[in-house]
Amino acid sequence: MILLPSSESFLEKMNKIKKAWKKFIENDEINTLIVRPIIADSWKRCKAADVDPYSKRPSTTLSDKEIEVLLERNRHLIEISWPILKMIGEMIRGSGFRVDLVDKDGYFLKIISDMEILEESKKLGSVIGANRSELIAGTNGIGIALSTGKPIQILGPEHYNIYHHNWTCSTAPIHDPSGNIIGAVNMSGNYRLLHKHTLGMVVGISNAIESALVTEKKVYELSTTNRFLKTIIESINDGLVILDKEGKITHLNSIAGGILGKEPPDAIGEPINKLIKTNFSLFDILNNRKGYLEKEITITPFGSKESFQYLLTEKLVEDYEGKSQGIMALFKEMRKVHRLVGGIIGAKARFNFSDIIGNNKKLKSAVNLAKTASVSSCKILIQGESGTGKEIFAQAIHNNSNRRDNPFIAINCAAIPRDLVESELFGYEEGAFTGAKRGGRPGKLELAEGGTLFLDEIESMPLESQPKLLRVLESNQLMKIGGNKIIPIDVRIISSTNQDLLLAVKKGNFREDLLYRINTITVDIPPLRERKDDIPILVKYICNKIGRRINKNNIEIDKKILEVLCEYNWPGNIRELENALESAIILSKNNKITIEVIPENIKPFKSNNLDIKEDREANSLIDIEKEVIFKVLKEVKGNITKASRVLGIDRSTLYRKIEKYKISK
Repeated sequence: MILLPSSESFLEKMNKIKKAWKKFIENDEINTLIVRPIIADSWKRCKAADVDPYSKRPSTTLSDKEIEVLLERNRHLIEISWPILKMIGEMIRGSGFRVDLVDKDGYFLKIISDMEILEESKKLGSVIGANRSELIAGTNGIGIALSTGKPIQILGPEHYNIYHHNWTCSTAPIHDPSGNIIGAVNMSGNYRLLHKHTLGMVVGISNAIESALVTEKKVYELSTTNRFLKTIIESINDGLVILDKEGKITHLNSIAGGILGKEPPDAIGEPINKLIKTNFSLFDILNNRKGYLEKEITITPFGSKESFQYLLTEKLVEDYEGKSQGIMALFKEMRKVHRLVGGIIGAKARFNFSDIIGNNKKLKSAVNLAKTASVSSCKILIQGESGTGKEIFAQAIHNNSNRRDNPFIAINCAAIPRDLVESELFGYEEGAFTGAKRGGRPGKLELAEGGTLFLDEIESMPLESQPKLLRVLESNQLMKIGGNKIIPIDVRIISSTNQDLLLAVKKGNFREDLLYRINTITVDIPPLRERKDDIPILVKYICNKIGRRINKNNIEIDKKILEVLCEYNWPGNIRELENALESAIILSKNNKITIEVIPENIKPFKSNNLDIKEDREANSLIDIEKEVIFKVLKEVKGNITKASRVLGIDRSTLYRKIEKYKISK
C-alpha cells in the first residue's frame, strides 16, 4: 500500500507533481524527489508506447457484440462480485465516487455510481467495454494494479492523461484461489474528495471478493465430493445404508431402498428398525465398537411375511476425534453370494449348439427342439444312451438362454453316495449331523442361483430323496438339512437319463409325479448307430481336435478305415469313438491312421457259430433275439463288453436282456 507524504499541504503537493508531469512530457525529465518511482516508471512506459497524454477519450471501446462476449467470458467473476459491489454502491451513494469492476485485461465489466459521476465518467471514456490498461489509457490505478499485482492509489496529475488530472483512483487486484489475477476493483472520484481510508476500503472489497471466490470453490468442491460419494454409494452392487447414532437413515443406495421397501428419498430420516425386522441387533456395534464382516442375518420387511437372507458387514462411522457418529451397514444378498461362488468354482458352461457336430435328421431335430426350449425356463429332460453327449446339450441349452451369465452346475446323481445326495442338493446348517462343517454349507441348488442345475443320471436318485426334490421344483423354495429357514431360489432344472424312466416308474424305482415335473420338454438324442451318416464328419472333427491337443496335425484316414468305422455299431457312442480315434492317432505313424492301429474290438468280427437255423415255426422275434444273445455270449465266452459291442447295444441294456431271458453267462 502506498501512502502520500503528509509533511506539506496536499494542494502544494499536487502542483509540484503537475509541474513535474509537464516537464517530463515536454523534456523527458523526471524529478525523482517529487514523482514516485512507480509513477515515473509508468510514465516512461507510456511515452515509449506513444500513448497520447492529450487524448480526450483514450480508452479503447468494444462493440456491442464484443461486450456481450466479454461479459459472458467473465460471468463467474461478475456473479461472485456483484452482491459485494451492490453493497458498496449503497455505502458510497452521494459521495462523489464510483466503483468499477474490470477484468484481467483492464476492460470495464461493471460501473456503480451516482448519475452525475456516471455522466462525467462517460465523457472520459469510462464505460462498459472500455479498456483502462496502462499502454492504452496511460498511467492509472487500474493499469498499474493489473501489471504489478499490488494495490495502488493514483492522485490527480500522477495520471499520464491530462484529462484525468482532477481524478483520483484507488485500485486493488483480484486473485482467484490459485493466486492468478483475474481482474481488479477500482474506486474513482475527484482528487479533492480523497480520504486516507479509500485505498484500504478498496483492498477490503478485493479481499471480500477473493474470499467469496474461495468459499464458492470450496462449496463446489464439497458439492463435487458429495456427488462422487453418491455415485460411489450408488455403484455398489449391495445394499448400503448409513445410520446416525439414533439409528436413523442418513444415506442409502437404491438397492438398500429395495431391501427396506422404500424409495431412497423417502427413507432418509426414518429409523431403520421401523422399516425392517432382523434376527440380529444392528446397533450392538455402537457399544462393543467391533465391526462385523459378512455375518449371516435374516431380514423381514415390515408388512411382509417373507424373510430374506443377507450377509451383513458393519463398520463404525467416527469423527476426527474417534467418537462414534453412526454406522455403515452393507447388506449382501445370499443369492448373489451363491452366484459368485458358482462362478469362482468354475461352474460355467463351455459348449454351445455350434459344438454339436452332425447333419443327421434325428440329431438336427433334437437340436432344434433344444434350441426352442432353451429360450424359456421350462424344465427339460434329455434322454440318450451313455456317451451321446447329453451334457453338451445341457450346456448348449444354458448358453442359449437368458441365464448364460449365471452358474451352470452339474451333479451326477449316480456318483454321490445315497446318504449324501440331500446334503449335496439342499445344503446343511452347522451341527445338522455328525461331520457337518462349521458354519454349514450351501447345496448345489443354492450355488446354481439364477442359473442352471444339471441333474445327470437322475434315474439314480434315491427314492427317499425324490419327494424333497419334487417339493423344491414345485415351490421354488428349499430348506437346508437341520435348518428352519425357507430359502427362495431361482434355478432352471435340466435332467438327463440313459434309462427308460417310464419303466422305472412301473418298477417303483422312480416317482411318477417327479417324472412329469422334470420333463416339460423331452429331448431324445439318437445313438451313434442311428446316425452313421455323421461318422465321417465326426471323425474329421475329432481328429482335428485331438491333433491340435497332442500336436499332431493333418491326420490322414484311409477310406477303408472310414468304412470299418461306419460298419461298427458303437455301443459307447461318441465317447467310444473319441477314445478309439485318440488311441489310433497316438499309435499312428506319419500322422496316418491304418487298420493296424484301430482297436481290435472295432475291426470286423467274424464267427462261424452265429448262423441261426431257419425255423418256420419260430414263435416270435423274441425267440430270435434270445437265441442271438445266447450264441454271441457263447462265442465271446461270456465277455459282456465284447458281446455288447458285437450286438451294438450298451452293457446295461445287455444285462437287462440277460436277466429278462434268464440267460446264463
